[in-house]
Amino acid sequence: MTPMTFRRTLRWSHLATSAIIGTYLYSPWSTDPTFTAVTLYAVFPLMALTGVAMWQQARLARWLR
Repeated sequence: MTPMTFRRTLRWSHLATSAIIGTYLYSPWSTDPTFTAVTLYAVFPLMALTGVAMWQQARLARWLR
């Protein structure tokens, strides 16, 4: 995977997870326990990982080589 493709994939997944978190915050679905659990234990950590990966992309590329 080229660095540009990797960054584009990270960016889109980061935007998708932020949209899900925005939906959680501003919709009545936040009262649903299943949606809350998925958001807290799957979506938020994925968003954090993609953010760190975009921030440290050069270091990750060196480490993976």
